[in-house]
Amino acid sequence: MNVHLRRSLLVILSVVLLVFALAACRNETQNRLRRSIQDFTSVRMYITVLAYDGTVVFEGLVDGKPTRSSAMSDDGGDPQTGSYIFWYDERGRYHQTSLPYMVTTYDRGVQP
Repeated sequence: MNVHLRRSLLVILSVVLLVFALAACRNETQNRLRRSIQDFTSVRMYITVLAYDGTVVFEGLVDGKPTRSSAMSDDGGDPQTGSYIFWYDERGRYHQTSLPYMVTTYDRGVQP
């Protein structure tokens, strides 16, 4: 077997095993891994919270990433009932809202 072909097969097999290993993780573990990767790459995220009429209610830097949470009814009904997002700002303060929002990797208030 060709050395180049063998190396390519090894890389493909490694990627497939990694995908299956991550798929087997619980949601909580996957979120933790994503946050670790994001912390390592140091991507700054900015959040803009909007009122229902489209006016900006809040803009700020997010420490980590916003997290979505939702409450489900006991009968397994609509998962959007009681949904909200929460995040921490750069000073460690907790924020939570159920208003529409937008997350970007750039500060929308600064003109390029």
